[in-house]
Amino acid sequence: MNFRNIFKTAFGLCLAAGMLLSFQSCNDDDVDGAPMISNVRLLDPTKADSSLNAAEPGSLIVIQGQNLGSVMKVYFNDFEATFNAALGSNSNVIVTIPANAPTKAVDPAVSNKIRVQTKGGEATYDFVLSAPTPVLSGLYSEFVKPGGNLIIGGDYFYNIKSVKVGTTDLQIVNSSVKQITVKMPATAVSDVITVEGEFGTVKTSYKVNGTEGNLVNFDIPATSWGSEVCWGAAPIVPATDPAAISGKFSRIKQTKLPATGYADAWVFSTCSFDFKLAAGPASERQFKFEHNIAEPWKAGKYDITITAGGTEFNYSFQPWNSTEYAATGYQTNGWRTAVIELSEFKNAAGGSILDASKITDLKVLFNTPDVAIASFNGSVDNFRIVKK
Repeated sequence: MNFRNIFKTAFGLCLAAGMLLSFQSCNDDDVDGAPMISNVRLLDPTKADSSLNAAEPGSLIVIQGQNLGSVMKVYFNDFEATFNAALGSNSNVIVTIPANAPTKAVDPAVSNKIRVQTKGGEATYDFVLSAPTPVLSGLYSEFVKPGGNLIIGGDYFYNIKSVKVGTTDLQIVNSSVKQITVKMPATAVSDVITVEGEFGTVKTSYKVNGTEGNLVNFDIPATSWGSEVCWGAAPIVPATDPAAISGKFSRIKQTKLPATGYADAWVFSTCSFDFKLAAGPASERQFKFEHNIAEPWKAGKYDITITAGGTEFNYSFQPWNSTEYAATGYQTNGWRTAVIELSEFKNAAGGSILDASKITDLKVLFNTPDVAIASFNGSVDNFRIVKK
């Protein structure tokens, strides 16, 4: 190789090295320059054009801006988030807002900012972590005496402003994120319950102390001749009994219960009665009743039979038969509402009720077919079928 070729080769290598260094220098400037956040949006491509200034913890978002390629840490209200830097770019950081990141609901002093740290510095962006709207999962008992405590279950009960029955404000006895206890008015009332918090309002779809969809409540006659039920000798306890929740009820309070599939003293039933229920499939309805199990219950069951269109549909209520109550037995804290999907009632072929308006009979039978029971103290009331 002559000198001219050696010179040309060396010059080419130097030029290439210079270009590489120049490119690397530019790239480093891009990556390590001062970061800047210009926008935040959802990752969902159908909402990619939307700009956010608030989102709930758990949301998957894209932080947009400049010089974000060397991102090292991302914070929401000073709570560090985990992320995969390989999914980002110099102009985007994809990150899930941590589910445990603090919101104003739990800490009024939060910064309301996103903070991003890169090799080139730090950038902040005004951004509010909003708490989810309240969720109401149900009332411990949908029937409460005047002046009694109503227990509301759910989630995200942050900064509760008021709880109402109808338009009447209720006294809040205590409140947590998942449960609120309020005192009912001194006079009887039946209306929806509304919970208003800083981050939203939620209300029941039904009335507390309501009689919608009543089948048997031992106060409204369930026969054409005016009696509470058609047949069965299960005791009906007067409304004056201290344990009553909303008038008369049925109670089995007995020791040494024999192992039997049927006892007339443990059953009550209607006979071809028009309950005037609204038409609709079982999937749109729930079967509810109140029960008060005063001592641990570990055996036996309530067999509940509904007749619709001349066909019987059955459900066995035995809440003790679960891992939760295997050791202690099932016991309620006073009256509690049982909520059963009407579609859980099945006929012999495994079918569900096609039309709720065709329901003509209800039979409730407590029985102990498998084992004798030393003692049982259980009460039931307010059997009804309502829309979800």
